[in-house]
Amino acid sequence: MRNIACMLLLACGVLWILSLSTANACTGIKVQSKDGATMFARTLEFNTPFKSNIMFVPKGQTWTSQAPNNQKGMTWKNQYAFLGPNGFDERMFFGGINEKGLYIGGFWFPQHAEYPTPTANDTTKIVEPVLVTALILGTCGTLEDVQKKIDEVQIAGVKYEKLGMIPPMHWIVIDSKGNAIVIEPLNGKITITQNPVGVITNSPQFTWHLQNLSNYMNVTADNCTRQKINDFTATPIGAGSGMLGLPGDFTPPSRFVRAALYSNAATPVQTADEALNLAFMLISNISIAKGLVRTNEQNGTQSTDYTQWTAVYDLQRRRCYFKTYDNQEIRVVHLDNLPKDGKKTLSIPMWDTKPEYKDMTEQAK
Repeated sequence: MRNIACMLLLACGVLWILSLSTANACTGIKVQSKDGATMFARTLEFNTPFKSNIMFVPKGQTWTSQAPNNQKGMTWKNQYAFLGPNGFDERMFFGGINEKGLYIGGFWFPQHAEYPTPTANDTTKIVEPVLVTALILGTCGTLEDVQKKIDEVQIAGVKYEKLGMIPPMHWIVIDSKGNAIVIEPLNGKITITQNPVGVITNSPQFTWHLQNLSNYMNVTADNCTRQKINDFTATPIGAGSGMLGLPGDFTPPSRFVRAALYSNAATPVQTADEALNLAFMLISNISIAKGLVRTNEQNGTQSTDYTQWTAVYDLQRRRCYFKTYDNQEIRVVHLDNLPKDGKKTLSIPMWDTKPEYKDMTEQAK
């Protein structure tokens, strides 16, 4: 009976982990260099093509949020210019960077996102989940500003019609010095947690992921040495033996562990350009090709999550580097070279582009 009970507990645990991986497997990793540069790399995975492009928003644009029950929510103007990947050709952002070097990224948070119930007699402070990134980027220059803003507004569960649901979200915010916090709607309250590892994935809540790292304290980048077992000497089969036991699946807990251990083990770099290269290297190890994560829907169809795009943000130099699933060439947008006081938003192609494959044949010697 005891063995049966253990097997049932194990099966329940496996089913719980699998339930977290049914959709939307985004990952974020912070990388810093010794000269003070801060990079944040992230992927965007989803089973619905978002057709993202880089959208630039100058200062002074007006925003109005929806509130529950088709009411009008908060209205504001952004005092800072910012840019980032959008979705559905709309002014909704999965993340981005502003002119103060502040980054925020939204990550899917299913089964755990429980938004506060808004005050019934005051809808002018309500902000819907898909506009939180625009609010923070447009009105905050520091992490202190972010915490004050979160206290002033009410993030409420508002249905986003393009998805036909209330998006379950949590957010990571990073300043140009690399300080990071995580914002989560938990148990009807908005919580803010310091992020000492600079990594984020999806459910469950961030503090659970931090505690889960304790299960992998034995995993290291150092290869194992020979070990004598009775009269037999065992030797590592090959390089990488120190990482034996590192979870390789695409569930949020496993991706969090890999991202945290990868970023911690990587050889420190000196310059911003080296940090940029390292950020792309690390995040590429967690990207998902089409077909590796599939969901069998109730209507008999099958959906697949895949890495639609990867972006690395240089917070000091205020740049966004990106590549897409169909175009692995790295491209860059310089925020400082765009008209911060312009009159309209600008769009930079990201989706539906093809690589050029630079021909090096003539350089043969």
